[in-house]
Amino acid sequence: MEIYYAKSPEDALRRMTDKLIKIMQSKPGLVPFNLALSGGSTAQRIFALWQEEYKQQIDWNRIRFYWVDERCVSPEDDESNFKHADQQLFRPIGIPRTHIYRIFGEKDPSMEANRYSELINQQLPKKNGLPYFDAIILGIGLDGHTASIFSSCNFLLNDTRSYAVAVHPESKQLRITLTGPVILNSTPLLVPVIGENKKAIFERLLEARTITESFPAACIMYRAASTSVFTDIKER
Repeated sequence: MEIYYAKSPEDALRRMTDKLIKIMQSKPGLVPFNLALSGGSTAQRIFALWQEEYKQQIDWNRIRFYWVDERCVSPEDDESNFKHADQQLFRPIGIPRTHIYRIFGEKDPSMEANRYSELINQQLPKKNGLPYFDAIILGIGLDGHTASIFSSCNFLLNDTRSYAVAVHPESKQLRITLTGPVILNSTPLLVPVIGENKKAIFERLLEARTITESFPAACIMYRAASTSVFTDIKER
């Protein structure tokens, strides 16, 4: 796991974006670049930055957008990860709708998890017998979850399905999430950890000595072939 320290949240997100651009440039130019996005407040800051500063710097036409996870709500709901990406990034930049593969959070969760699993099985290239993303942007929750893999459903770290249904441990909200084996399938993981409210969980990540399934984010990030963390939290 590599950690990149920055002076501000914006600088951390710029460094993450520059890393993403380098990964894109390392791939053949005519081949679609398959990117899995996360949601939440940090993702919204990423989308705003990309729309404001990277409109001309990224070859948007190459990217095919998928989701790490989605809440089981309609795309008009404020909790929809798709809604914020659509409003802040896709529409302002003019991303073709055929390049966006959203999770239908308004549909039956189990059926949609199966449909989306089949979708990426068909759309993405394979590596080690599993679908392979060119890059995945992940976050870390204050409780140590990543994607929608919570400690209460840590079996998803080893689930054989590509996507499955998760339950938020407090709200009981259903979510559809990418599972551990696909996240860990040699894909570069880009992890922004910004803001003072993330300081405690970031320090816990640094102090993790063993891979424990009670801390899903650490379990993923220490097992991954390539994890790059970008943060504005001061280096100790």
